[in-house]
Amino acid sequence: MEKQKSIYGMSDKRPARSSIPMVNYALIAVNVLVFLAGTAAAGGGMTGEMLYARGALYAPLILKGQGFYRLLTAVFLHADPAHLVNNMIVQLAAGTILEKRIGHIRYAVVYVLSGLAGNLVSVGADWMSGSYGYSVGASGAVFGVLGALIFLITRMTVRSLRRQKHSSVWYQGGGAGSGDRAGRKYRSLLLRTGIMTAYLVYSGWSNPVINQAAHIGGLVCGFILCAVLMMTRPDVDLNELLQ
Repeated sequence: MEKQKSIYGMSDKRPARSSIPMVNYALIAVNVLVFLAGTAAAGGGMTGEMLYARGALYAPLILKGQGFYRLLTAVFLHADPAHLVNNMIVQLAAGTILEKRIGHIRYAVVYVLSGLAGNLVSVGADWMSGSYGYSVGASGAVFGVLGALIFLITRMTVRSLRRQKHSSVWYQGGGAGSGDRAGRKYRSLLLRTGIMTAYLVYSGWSNPVINQAAHIGGLVCGFILCAVLMMTRPDVDLNELLQ
């Protein structure tokens, strides 16, 4: 790969950028097809018992050492059309950006492991509360995608502020004051992403049927996973992140 000038004024190899987020599209397709197949088999409606039969998460089974496959299968099950659509809209928007920036394999790792982590945290929360119920949905994985995005933007913001202290001409394109303009863009993007995530978290707490433990578990897992997976990878330009 050709070396290019990095946003820090050094020669660096850019991470390969895929123009088509194939993994994200495939995961969305799986979620939709599983839902359609389930509702068709159920005659248009899904009860809790039907979701359980298809692999919904149920903490008592996991705590007994049974049905560990449910930690994964529950990620691809949804209770109703609104549940599916809400998750897929956020996944389409955030996942498309993330996969383009970190690559197909890394994106798949973040998505799947965040979904598993969210469900594990959900099991722990159920055990501590003593309240058990069926849990389904990709929201733990989707929050993991958001957590990974927050890490990328936070890293760019922090490093831009550090660089800005030493030089006013560091951003690609140069020019006095360009570093300050870039820093403001990074901070604005971080703020907007943070507000969106905070709203989704608040919505979870305001609705008693939403599995907030899975959301928080997925969010934290996605942030940490992206930090580990991108540890040796160079930063990306803000404009590239949004393409």
